[in-house]
Amino acid sequence: MNEFRGEVQNLENLAKTKGLSVFLITGNSPNWFELKTKVQNLPNTSPSLLSKWNLYITPSYERFFSELVVECRTNFQSQFVSGGVNQNTIQHFRRLWTHNYLKNRISLLSEGKNFEWFQSFTSKKMRVLFVGASPGLELDLKTIQTERQSFLIFASDTALGYLLFHGVIPDYIVSFDSGRGTAYHFLLEIPPHIPIFTWLGGSAYIFDLPNPKILVNTGHPLDQILEHQFREKKGQKWPHYPNASLNLLGMVLSITDGIEDREFFVSGVSYLAERGKSHCNGTGYERFYLPETNRKKSLELTTKRLYSGERKGKNQIAWEDFRKKESLSGVQFLSESKEKSLQTKRDYTDFLQSFQGFPPSLTDLAKWANQDQSGIIHRKTLNIWLRFSLS
Repeated sequence: MNEFRGEVQNLENLAKTKGLSVFLITGNSPNWFELKTKVQNLPNTSPSLLSKWNLYITPSYERFFSELVVECRTNFQSQFVSGGVNQNTIQHFRRLWTHNYLKNRISLLSEGKNFEWFQSFTSKKMRVLFVGASPGLELDLKTIQTERQSFLIFASDTALGYLLFHGVIPDYIVSFDSGRGTAYHFLLEIPPHIPIFTWLGGSAYIFDLPNPKILVNTGHPLDQILEHQFREKKGQKWPHYPNASLNLLGMVLSITDGIEDREFFVSGVSYLAERGKSHCNGTGYERFYLPETNRKKSLELTTKRLYSGERKGKNQIAWEDFRKKESLSGVQFLSESKEKSLQTKRDYTDFLQSFQGFPPSLTDLAKWANQDQSGIIHRKTLNIWLRFSLS
């Protein structure tokens, strides 16, 4: 037993010299909460790293101690791996994320399209307005039209059709959904000068538009690889912007957080069906569902299923995160701010910090991507694209 402890101690000492941490877990019923506490208290460890953990089991151990392995796997994943909405989203989208990422990257390089790598906003005393597409936007339209020059407007891709139809030209469009349905929000004449905030794994359709693209580091493993390559090879800073709420509002809150004395207003955000419909007029959902409508099945009845009278899943997460920021950061609904004076003209110059240039070579990206163990990169899709692109 003493010899075994000596070997374990030598292993721990060797790991420390390499900057690693080793924990020895013994007994038939390990204290997983205690292990999680140890990991969380490690120096220089961020909470986001907990989702990067993986469990590796030798075949012989799994054969001889199958019951213990099942227990360890269950408890390990429940303590360290994000589940629920996040895990379901990853399983559903990881193939599409990987496909879009490589396709969009190759498209930018081969066709010389206009794009930038977002770093930060550095303005002061800016009034930011995020526009979602809930039915409440229709009630705020007059205020937005009247006070247009008071705001730096970020429009969700879903709200774009309604705003443009009523003559409101946003400063930026925000679109991060990778799904093919995103294209339905852009099937209208969009002023080509409006930049689109997105990421390389976003909808491939928007990368065919002439609008400038501003690429945000979302923390996806492929984004992390590019961030590392930019820092090591080009000396460029491409910071990661976390988005705990998993939606466009959370992303805009995150990327504008560097604005000093920022006033943040919100319109068209509720994640609930209102006044008999799920969204304002003029969204891509109408274009998508219109062929299904008939005399007995109205458009409102069809689209209402997108949101219900109760927030669930990621909508509930987004709402709770928003309400937390609302109380801490002065975020406020535009509908509740109509009594305030918004006549001050916004004044900003060169507040958007970004850089241009091509990402590292595909071979460099492939080398690092093949070492990823997060499960977020879809390995089969990656290899198909690599064979196609490098042949």
